[in-house]
Amino acid sequence: MLELTHVQRKVMEFILNHMDSTGTPPTIREIANYFQWKSVGSAQDVIAALRKKGLLLSPMPGKSRQLVPTAAVLDGLFSQNPTDNTLLHKNPFSSAKKKYFEKMNTSNVLPGFEDLLRVPMLGVVQAGNPHEAIENAGEFITFPSIARNTLRDGKVFALNIEGYSMLNVGFLPKDIILVETVQTAHDRDIVVAYLNQGEVTVKRYAQKGSALYKLALKNISQKIPLPPAFLVPENPDFEPLPFGHDESDKIIGIVRSLYRKSVF
Repeated sequence: MLELTHVQRKVMEFILNHMDSTGTPPTIREIANYFQWKSVGSAQDVIAALRKKGLLLSPMPGKSRQLVPTAAVLDGLFSQNPTDNTLLHKNPFSSAKKKYFEKMNTSNVLPGFEDLLRVPMLGVVQAGNPHEAIENAGEFITFPSIARNTLRDGKVFALNIEGYSMLNVGFLPKDIILVETVQTAHDRDIVVAYLNQGEVTVKRYAQKGSALYKLALKNISQKIPLPPAFLVPENPDFEPLPFGHDESDKIIGIVRSLYRKSVF
């Protein structure tokens, strides 16, 4: 059961009611004005708590009206036990809310946010040493719509970066990459790849016979049978990874965009 304070619940109700009446979420300042708070900081604190509890999507820098509910509230607004502030069961949405959430649940484009691309956040990719396979989606994140211009026809998802093996192309720990699902890659594509024993990594793809492949071969410390491809780091402190010898080796997707929450 999900617990909300009285104020958190009232703010959540205001957001939903605002969406119902106007078709878009309110701004933080509109919330502060409605509740007659002297500072928007009070509203920001409540919003941060609601995001931490998984009820609102993560924000995009430079955008207003981003107070969009997550999948946790797609099916209805929970009723609250007045004695313990515990959410117990659901009240029906109005038809407008249902329509909004139905569209939100089936589209990569948020209604009222056509300039944003909404994608599932699947977990962590290790950009140093390979990491265990991608986790199930637990949240969504929004990218600027310009990211759509880089896409082909595949589905998209987002992953967190850990490690420094892609440092020279600007990938830092906690960065978020937008990945399009594909089964094949071209030489020099930056890919998310599945290796044997369920490991996943992000590297630059080097096809056999290419200049990048020959360079990767020179940087291998031990002699190995020539693989069909290499996964090449963008950091000289890391070695290329042989790719394609094992039947389980496969391309999961190609990196299409990068998002950084903070420069600090």
